[in-house]
Amino acid sequence: MKTHFLRLLDYERWANAQLVASIESLETPPERALSLMSHVLNAQMVWFTRVANDHLVVGVWDVLPVAWLSETLEHSYQKWSSFVKDTDEADFDKIITYQTTTGATFQSSLGDILTHLSHHAAYHRGQIISILKPELSQVPSTDFILWARQS
Repeated sequence: MKTHFLRLLDYERWANAQLVASIESLETPPERALSLMSHVLNAQMVWFTRVANDHLVVGVWDVLPVAWLSETLEHSYQKWSSFVKDTDEADFDKIITYQTTTGATFQSSLGDILTHLSHHAAYHRGQIISILKPELSQVPSTDFILWARQS
């Protein structure tokens, strides 16, 4: 499982970087694209604070300045990949109790949380690409299989 989740994190880093580069290339990126990209990156950090009992410093819908996107992406990747590398195989089934941003309490396995992060980001990347399509001559392809062929 560890290898699987590390691959997903590597893919997420690559796919998110494709969109960050596209957003950075625009003089005035669409507000909604920036909001959604910020949300993807912020959600990764919010979930990290839940599983690692870390201090929360960002709101899930805070909009990041364009200049912070790459650094935030890399910071999140480093935190998650270090965490996963240090996790024992059996701990991916470990149940994490956490509160949502609305205060509701839930329990999920670490493996389910990591899977959710990947699916959540993919969903929003699709939205971002739709928003960026009229702004770019060529939108990035962020398909997992494309990344896997290149890796």
